[in-house]
Amino acid sequence: MSEPATPLITAGGLTLFGVATGLHPMLLVAGFVGCWWYNTYLPELTIGKRLTSSLIAALFAAWLAPPVLDWVTGLDWWPPSVPAITVGFPLAFVIGFLTHRVIGPQLLRIAEKKAEDIA
Repeated sequence: MSEPATPLITAGGLTLFGVATGLHPMLLVAGFVGCWWYNTYLPELTIGKRLTSSLIAALFAAWLAPPVLDWVTGLDWWPPSVPAITVGFPLAFVIGFLTHRVIGPQLLRIAEKKAEDIA
């Protein structure tokens, strides 16, 4: 029954990792939690696979959320009084949630299409 404590331990590790690498720690945690939630919809996963997929999604969310935020907040319709980080955490959560089911397969399709175009 140690599984519920695992996200808390890993969240602390992600925060330290974020500080050490310069990635925003809370974006890492939000991406991790989003993927952890997605993993609850999958059939039984070992704790190792669950942690590995969540860590990959956390890194992806922390890398992808800042450029998306910069782009969105640079659009004309974005109200200047709303700070970008307001949507940063939910965005990282959604990216973490969608990493393995939507974003990853879409990137594979794009890469396959580009490879076919080149060949």
